[in-house]
Amino acid sequence: MGLQRRADLAGAAHLELVSGVVQLRPQDAMVEAMVRGWRAQQAARGLREDTVIARERLVRRFLEYTNEYPWAWTPGHVDEWSLYG
Repeated sequence: MGLQRRADLAGAAHLELVSGVVQLRPQDAMVEAMVRGWRAQQAARGLREDTVIARERLVRRFLEYTNEYPWAWTPGHVDEWSLYG
């Protein structure tokens, strides 16, 4: 087996989540870490701040609409939201 290394890429999970810390609301902490990581990836790609902000706002609106965590989203959620919005 070869040596395995974690890459320090923008948005990598190990850069966003603190190891050994017990979160009071782990699902909420995971969502926030995902959004921070996604923002970092977009910034690393050179996207403008207003683009990143608009995208985050859209995702947060969808989060609020579904009242579900991203890992529980289904295509049905998108269909319903598309009709709603």
